[in-house]
Amino acid sequence: MKASEVMATNVVTVEPRTTVKDIAEIMTGRRISGVPVLDGGKLVGIVSETDLLHRAETGTEKRHKWWLGAFMDADRMAREYAASHGRVAADIMTRNVITVKADADLGEVADLLDRKKLKRVPVVDGGALVGMITRGDLVRAFLAKAKAAEVAKVDDETLTTAIKSRMRRESWLDASLVNLDVKDGVVTLEGFVTSRDQLKALSLLVAETPGVVRVDTQLRLRPRDMGV
Repeated sequence: MKASEVMATNVVTVEPRTTVKDIAEIMTGRRISGVPVLDGGKLVGIVSETDLLHRAETGTEKRHKWWLGAFMDADRMAREYAASHGRVAADIMTRNVITVKADADLGEVADLLDRKKLKRVPVVDGGALVGMITRGDLVRAFLAKAKAAEVAKVDDETLTTAIKSRMRRESWLDASLVNLDVKDGVVTLEGFVTSRDQLKALSLLVAETPGVVRVDTQLRLRPRDMGV
């Protein structure tokens, strides 16, 4: 799946001069955790809940031990002050925004969200903001696929071919050691694997194949140093 297939397109945005108070009202009223900042239609930043955590109004601005002042970078302390006292989006927004393209593979998007510890990522096309993907969007995409798989009807021969093809593509599995039998969507696995991790992974691989009703695993563990 591509980013464009799951992204939200009705994205709420603000401008660099939008006040922090208005941003807080928008995020609270819309129940969203972040808003892109557009200047003349161009994405120039993003404001998230994190940018509103340390505010002077609530007494939550960052404080450091007095003796650390001699060692801390003055510019860093100035940025922290501006973030906690800023009045408009331009004062507090994150400027180096991580984005993905509309045709990005959904696996790449999930890896990015995980690796960068992000809750959301803007989707751009030709430099223009076209959508937003959140972790929740990925969960909903998974649910939609799971529901579609539940109603899929696949004949046993086609299902057998599909499972064997998937097994051969996995480098962690010696597919020649595994036999399978499919009857009315119920898959029986026999043969050998060399670890419990492979046993679990193979069972999941088969179970997630569209059309599989149930997996009956009769596989046995075979140490790697033994012959077939």
